[in-house]
Amino acid sequence: MSRLNQPIGKVRYPDKTSINLLMQDKSVRDPKFQIILFVLFALILAIFVKFMVIDKLAEAYEAEKAYTQMQTQIDQLSASNEKYDQVREEYSHYGNGYLNDEEKAEQDRMAMMRVIKSNVITKSEIQSVEISGNVATLTIDNIRLRTVSDIVASLEKDDLVSFVTVSTAGTNTDSNAMVTATVIINFIPNGGEQQ
Repeated sequence: MSRLNQPIGKVRYPDKTSINLLMQDKSVRDPKFQIILFVLFALILAIFVKFMVIDKLAEAYEAEKAYTQMQTQIDQLSASNEKYDQVREEYSHYGNGYLNDEEKAEQDRMAMMRVIKSNVITKSEIQSVEISGNVATLTIDNIRLRTVSDIVASLEKDDLVSFVTVSTAGTNTDSNAMVTATVIINFIPNGGEQQ
């Protein structure tokens, strides 16, 4: 006989009459542990906000305040110096105490020394330098005539030099002969033009 055709006997049903729907969630930890984690998070957040936000904002505020004070001082100084040229011109009628007309026309000594350094010292050894007014007199020992010529050409190309004169003392007229040279550099007057 096939199974389908078998007589149906007494069917047995489960005899449990209640269902327990309460499941224990294993992912939920002890509330004390969660409270400790929350307190640690709040503490770290407070430290971060203090040092990375509040302190940085305070530094920026102080820097802006210092900048504003400095700018105010600069503006005050600029305002107090606005009439400087006018006042200086007015008082120059009564005397410009520290410079006379000849001294005003003299070329800046540092500029003169820069010209000498860049055009002469790099090519020879200078024995002496004498500066009077706008004239510099250099004495150069043991130098070749060809080098003296190069120095003079270099000096005459400089914008601050008006003209150059040279006198030499030596026993030979050969361009390779060693001589003693006196180089006189005439600088243009301060504020003047090249002659």
